[in-house]
Amino acid sequence: MTSKTVRPGHTPIPHGIAAPARRAMAHAGLETLEQVVQFGQRELSKLHGMGVRTMAQLMEAMDEHGLQFPAT
Repeated sequence: MTSKTVRPGHTPIPHGIAAPARRAMAHAGLETLEQVVQFGQRELSKLHGMGVRTMAQLMEAMDEHGLQFPAT
């Protein structure tokens, strides 16, 4: 079994994210979790498809990689 090595700063957005949310993030230029963090939770929540489930999936993935949104 091979493991994927992720370069720091290049953590991909999880595959389980719904297609509308994935397309909205791509349109906003968001390809990695690090970019999602920089974009910000408030702005992210305004994108199409960013419901409670999608936000929870992103937060879980961020937590797994030691990432979090800055305190507001």
